[in-house]
Amino acid sequence: MIATQPAPEGAARWLCHIGLLAMLWLAMSLFVVSPAHAVKVLVVVNDLPITDYDVRQRMKLDRILGVRYSSRAVARKRALQSLIDTAVLEGEARRQGLQLEETRVEAAIQRMARGMGGMDKLRATLRRNGLSMDFLRAYVRGQMIFQILAAKKGQKFTPGKVSDAEVEQRLKKMIKANAARVKPFTVWRLRQINLPLGDVAPVMRDQVLLARAVEARQIMQRYRGCATARKAASGIFNVNVSRVIEADPRKLPPQLKKAMRKAGAKGLVGPIRTPQGVQLLAFCGTRTIKPKVVVPKDMKNKLRQQIRAALRQEKMGRQIEAFMQQFRDKAVIEWRSKRS
Repeated sequence: MIATQPAPEGAARWLCHIGLLAMLWLAMSLFVVSPAHAVKVLVVVNDLPITDYDVRQRMKLDRILGVRYSSRAVARKRALQSLIDTAVLEGEARRQGLQLEETRVEAAIQRMARGMGGMDKLRATLRRNGLSMDFLRAYVRGQMIFQILAAKKGQKFTPGKVSDAEVEQRLKKMIKANAARVKPFTVWRLRQINLPLGDVAPVMRDQVLLARAVEARQIMQRYRGCATARKAASGIFNVNVSRVIEADPRKLPPQLKKAMRKAGAKGLVGPIRTPQGVQLLAFCGTRTIKPKVVVPKDMKNKLRQQIRAALRQEKMGRQIEAFMQQFRDKAVIEWRSKRS
């Protein structure tokens, strides 16, 4: 047996430190986040980072609160700006030494919960969307700080007055935008040449049908284009040449479209047997149609009401923006990614 001597006290302490560092490194390695799941910091406001995860959470909260935007891009932009403004307001509250009691925040959340069917339903809704009560609390705090600061400065936000000229200008812009979205389409111009059987006895029907088919072929030989349809049919008893009919080619049978393309502008498709007799079809070219956007009077009046309300809200929104900008100017806002 080989006897061992205890290590000197300094060496033992050094070995202990090495062991602790190794354990700490192992523990840290277990919590390394892969690049795919890393949280991206978008902006830092007064040393408070706002991440893309925060933005997604705020978008979820907006949906729960019934806030709707025209697109996901707009919703994301508004969510980010709201988070920035909340951080700006918190910083301004600290700068001014404002105290907001948590009891007031909780009371506001209770009022919100009553409107959503109770606190249990509110918690369940937040849980279902992966949101915490703290996230909602931060949102409510921001709203309340905004109200306190506005009241302190005697600032009131009211819907602005809107003139009839402003409403009409916006209405014309809307109609013009809708008209630009309406795409033109092409129709085929067709003409029918009908050779009816008339009132014949059933036993004579096949013979008359055959005779009408022979007459139809005579018309086909004389035909030189859509404008010559009546001339080609002249001299033949009981022939009806229709006016030009416009048809949507997408709704025509494929075989008929193929036959008409083959016949071209100077040929006829047929003879075609119909319940009434024999028919020829002429292709008279195409026409491109751009539909006109016509808004009924009653619809215009409804739109005017909606536009007036929207314009009033927009003017109030500009008042709020001007009020918030004075606090944004005092805040330290550092963008860490491309500005949205």
